[in-house]
This record gives sequence, structure tokens and C-alpha cells, in this order.
Amino acid sequence: MVFNIIEANYLDGFRVRLLFNDGLKKIVDLQEYIASHKHPFFQPLKRVEEFRKFKLHKTLIWDTGADIAPEYLYKLK
Repeated sequence: MVFNIIEANYLDGFRVRLLFNDGLKKIVDLQEYIASHKHPFFQPLKRVEEFRKFKLHKTLIWDTGADIAPEYLYKLK
């Protein structure tokens, strides 16, 4: 199955509530994921005010060019 996010709502800090196309609902905390990335696309996202500006296009994307694979988010505990 191809996983896509159909709804994403910012909660607080680096937490986002997600709804996937198969009906799975979950809350993910991406603080460690964002903090560990060295790619320049992710550097601005280390500030919450930039992180929370994500957009939804089948997954979370940012104007910096950063995105996170929906499959990764689906499997994240």
C-alpha cells in the first residue's frame, strides 16, 4: 500500500497529529528527527516557529525544500 497523509495538524513543540489514507491516526514528535539532520534544508526547521510552517502534499513539506517520507512517519513510534 502507498501511504499518504491526508490531514496534518500542528500541536505544540515538534508534535503533529497525522491522519493517513488508510485511516491510521497518530501523533508524532519530530524533535529528534529534525535535530539529527545536518542537511541545509532542515536547519531552519530546528526553530519551532519555522517547523510549524509545514504544508501538506501527501506528506509534510516545507518551503526550505525539506520533506519527510510518509512511510517513515507511518512507521514512527
